[in-house]
Amino acid sequence: MFSDGYAWGFPPRGWALAAHLALLADCAPGAPAMIAGLQVDIRPLVEDAVGRGVHVRVGLEDAPCGEAHSNPALVTEAAGLIARAGGTLAAPADVRKALAPG
Repeated sequence: MFSDGYAWGFPPRGWALAAHLALLADCAPGAPAMIAGLQVDIRPLVEDAVGRGVHVRVGLEDAPCGEAHSNPALVTEAAGLIARAGGTLAAPADVRKALAPG
């Protein structure tokens, strides 16, 4: 979780992503990672995250208060950033399968 509006989260910067991923590698090697946030524009971090194999969540819940774009617009823009970084979008069935126990 990243944030520009709350003191509990790192800002959406490459060094912060690297710190989170290093901590995850120490605590839970091989675990999947996802970027998201509260009160933050996560879009500048999307391409770096996808390049490192990290999943992305965007939307109005994450965006700064007063975000001018709609939720569909934020998701559409993020999909373009993900594609530009060489990533692909997961279909709901893919997510269910990946999260299924055992």
